[in-house]
Amino acid sequence: MLLLPKKQEKETKGGKIKKLKKNRDRNASKKDRSSDPWTPSSDPYLVEISDRNCDVFISDEGGKIDVNKITEETRENFIKFLTAYKLEEHTAEIITDSILDWLDEDDLHHVNGAEKDYYATFPEPYEPKNGPFESLEELTLVKGITPQIFELLRDHLTIYGSGKINVNFASKEVLLYVPAITEEIARAMIKYRGKRGKIAKIGDLKEIFRYFGIIGADFLKIMNYLTVYDSNYMTINSTSSAEKIYNSYKIVVFKSADHCRIIAAYPE
Repeated sequence: MLLLPKKQEKETKGGKIKKLKKNRDRNASKKDRSSDPWTPSSDPYLVEISDRNCDVFISDEGGKIDVNKITEETRENFIKFLTAYKLEEHTAEIITDSILDWLDEDDLHHVNGAEKDYYATFPEPYEPKNGPFESLEELTLVKGITPQIFELLRDHLTIYGSGKINVNFASKEVLLYVPAITEEIARAMIKYRGKRGKIAKIGDLKEIFRYFGIIGADFLKIMNYLTVYDSNYMTINSTSSAEKIYNSYKIVVFKSADHCRIIAAYPE
């Protein structure tokens, strides 16, 4: 309800959500916009529900890499994204090629990939999807993605949205997935966000790239992968505390003009 235009107070099954306010005893950066709908931000919202204090972080799924949009054109960039997380290059190549094999409709192997003959050797064999991922957890079925690697990457990958990366929420490593973006450019974009807040307009983004000599057709090509606008898919991470008891929950939400739909929920 808080993602939609709202009144000062809302009723929930757990009781009344008190008016959003700053608490001088807590982080002063927390949001204080009680009359506005909640929006993705790098700062948490603060609410009190019954006797619990809740910190709520809202991020845009567009700040992540859509694994269903990985292609031959972006193969090398996805490998660059994986090695930025300290994965060995050969491991990154196995994962990337195996994702491409999982997505494509044929049974031909990429150089380091895997098709149904590989998965048929397992004690409990299965076949690759040969189509898009229906959940992020499906990645754990792909050759090369161990539980440890999945936990390392899961907060930076998605299966929701248009496939364009929201520059206001992407990590440096995610930005490196975009062709022509170097570590220097990624750092400059994150520094801009830290100093001026959101990159609100395409013109602002154009100025950042102009500084690095990327203009005209080269800039337009990059914009096939980037956006400054929020998507309709959001992740909400909430942590509540009462005395020494802490609980955490994460949900993925689709937001339309007048309602929200929960797509996935993860107690943590």
